[in-house]
Amino acid sequence: MTIQTTKIIVKELPKSGSLETLNIYVMNTTVFYPVVHEPQKKYQSEDREYSILCFVDEEAKDKLLDEVLVNKTFALVGKDKTSKPPRRIKFPLSSQVEEGKVNYDIVDGMYGFTVARPEFSKQGKPMTINVIDKDGNEFTDNIGNGSVCNIKMFAYRNQDDQAVVMLDTVQVIEHVPYEAKGGSGSVEDDILGVTYKTKQVNTPAETPVENGQKTNSKSAKPDQSKPEPDSDDFEDQLPF
Repeated sequence: MTIQTTKIIVKELPKSGSLETLNIYVMNTTVFYPVVHEPQKKYQSEDREYSILCFVDEEAKDKLLDEVLVNKTFALVGKDKTSKPPRRIKFPLSSQVEEGKVNYDIVDGMYGFTVARPEFSKQGKPMTINVIDKDGNEFTDNIGNGSVCNIKMFAYRNQDDQAVVMLDTVQVIEHVPYEAKGGSGSVEDDILGVTYKTKQVNTPAETPVENGQKTNSKSAKPDQSKPEPDSDDFEDQLPF
């Protein structure tokens, strides 16, 4: 098994008042569930946010935790479990889930973490994510699971010297087109003697299941079965 190599670059920024600020770059990361063009509702909340799930190799994970001191939790694909009961493998392999369920075989041996950005700043100012291609041009297509990106995060150091991070820019390096579940499928009809695409009724995108019920959001982008977030996301601590 060959594990994709990721690289971490840190750039110190001028202080924002008394706060030490920096940019953290995660280069060559495979991503899942990118919500970067339009915010979606947070889990069990009416607030909305942008977010992306990134996978890094062990060396990059150790640098982020031990040197950069990011305030994040990482989970090893196929091994580490969720913190909340019922505990289950957070990023399962195909051998650990039913056939047809989302799996993380392409990032086996890597560590996943989520970084987000709220829809509004503390002052109520709308916030957005810069999404660009290799040449710096605006990238407007939906990004599918398994795409390779460079991620830029903004961070400030809290009173414990930890780097509290917020998603800033996504640069798409290798694009995997998004494939929505429940989209137009195909039917092979042996009576008619043809194979044809079926039409689907357009309905508002569904947000993740909450309390056993699905909720509709007209403006939400497809979430590709986005998993429940970690309990240690600290974006709410951002003072901006």
